[in-house]
Amino acid sequence: MPETRTTEEREKEFLKLITSKGTISILRYLKEHKTGQYHHFNEFIFTATLNERLRKLLRFNLINHYFVKEGMLKRKEWYELTEKGREVLQILEDILKLVEDINLESVHRRIENPGNVPG
Repeated sequence: MPETRTTEEREKEFLKLITSKGTISILRYLKEHKTGQYHHFNEFIFTATLNERLRKLLRFNLINHYFVKEGMLKRKEWYELTEKGREVLQILEDILKLVEDINLESVHRRIENPGNVPG
């Protein structure tokens, strides 16, 4: 059955995803380590939340999921960042840096002008 969500609904879902707990941590982990397995992410995010994050990251093509079965009992399973995931993470980090710079600038202004008297 084809997806019938509007562009606005997809945009809201995407913005909610990138601002949700664990999302940036998962993306940063994959950037740093190149690949990650489920248990790596489970160290910093609860299972129910992790399952939802991974599903949505996959839906938005920010990560890829690989599964290789070797014989009857052995399997390899891992996640990797997509190019789009790397780009989104870089944009998020740039935004966070900008916010940090704005906050530092505000602090410096308050230090230089503690009485909020126009200079």
